[in-house]
Amino acid sequence: MALNWKSVSAEHVRAAIAEVAAARTHDRATGLVLLDGDRALPAKEVLRTAYRLANKLPADSAVKFSSGDGTLNILRQLGFTAERRKPM
Repeated sequence: MALNWKSVSAEHVRAAIAEVAAARTHDRATGLVLLDGDRALPAKEVLRTAYRLANKLPADSAVKFSSGDGTLNILRQLGFTAERRKPM
């Protein structure tokens, strides 16, 4: 079944950022990242959490989707800075 990304708002992403940041001990240096101030968080994890929050799904729900440019574009359309970081 296709996911309804239109259900996710900037408010859901902000709540997901707080939830993901609280559970992490370090920033993500490479891959798909969402930039929040001086933090770099895993973009797919933030978007998965935002989708779960937007659709009132349990915390252990498996929200499966392919990441890539689509993930970055959804976050950017909601006003966030997201990018692909390559290893140095």
